[in-house]
Amino acid sequence: MLLSATVLQSIGYVCIAILALLGMVVVHEFGHYLAGRILGFKILEFSIGFGPAIFKHKGKKNGVIFSIRPFPLGGSCRFKDEDADSVDGDSFNSKAPWKRLIVLFAGAFFNFIAALIVITLIFTFYGQVLPRIDKVNYDSSNIGVLQEGDIILSVNGKQLNILMQSDWSNAFGGNDDSANIKVLRDGKTVALSIKKSYCVVGNYDENGVFTPELNENGTTKTAWLFGFSSIMGPQRLGFFRSLGRSFSFMFHMVGTILSVLGSLITGQIGLENAGGPITTISVMSTAAEAGFGVFAYVICLISANLAVMNLLPLPALDGARMVFCTIEWIFKKPIKKSIEGAIHATGFLLLLAFAIFADVFRLLTVGL
Repeated sequence: MLLSATVLQSIGYVCIAILALLGMVVVHEFGHYLAGRILGFKILEFSIGFGPAIFKHKGKKNGVIFSIRPFPLGGSCRFKDEDADSVDGDSFNSKAPWKRLIVLFAGAFFNFIAALIVITLIFTFYGQVLPRIDKVNYDSSNIGVLQEGDIILSVNGKQLNILMQSDWSNAFGGNDDSANIKVLRDGKTVALSIKKSYCVVGNYDENGVFTPELNENGTTKTAWLFGFSSIMGPQRLGFFRSLGRSFSFMFHMVGTILSVLGSLITGQIGLENAGGPITTISVMSTAAEAGFGVFAYVICLISANLAVMNLLPLPALDGARMVFCTIEWIFKKPIKKSIEGAIHATGFLLLLAFAIFADVFRLLTVGL
């Protein structure tokens, strides 16, 4: 039976998601590889994917084996005796702790760099999602201050970064009666001070006709507002402005990831909001179907998430290995690699079990 075009298209989006996820993992492992080469570590193998190797090539000068493996959901950069108490001069654990810390951190660092590059390209060629002034209320105190088409860049000195709906509502959600904003107007940044006033509450239709809302007694509803409406959408910013704003956006993404992680740990949000690799691929394939802009945003978010998660001090992750290196550096004596290895192996199994459980739990509660 021939597969329908819709099914083939869905399979294509899943393949795109898997390749994008694999690309982020390869970037992560390449960070370890490059730092290791620079600092003189002996690297045995750099692999893309996992499972039995289907392609191998050994470098003539450095002896590093480059391999491709059939399951595209991982990768590795394998150092000489990284889990052994070897004292050979080129083995992983014979190197100074500070060098090992750099190598371990380099994977996450490269994910951050990759995300910054992608963010800059998104903001330049697709646009950063920002509010554009659509209408200024006829009775607003900001008539003559705000103009239709103004793009809001910052509020009270803080760059406006829209990652979730709450980011926009929180920007003007305080009790302040005024705000200092910067807008992009005709390609130039303009600083403005806007104030609240009692404005008629209502909506503009597609023809620009304003219809006020009414109270239960039939009178016109008013509220203490800044008095403008906006349209949220991608706004192209130019390369240099995009590059500058990409750093703040990156920190905002990291903060959002840590906030969500904290909410999961404390139970403020349910486990159905978590997920493993299947959930990640599902989210990415849905984003790919939604278009390049959405897909690129999700790639940035997952790349930053990969970096943050790997830096957590959980067994089997780079963060835990960094903790062991730091302990050795402080106390001048390493913990036995057999003990450390057992801790990492146990941690890996627990993380794998949690990822599978999270995917299954999400599938049973909300679907993928």
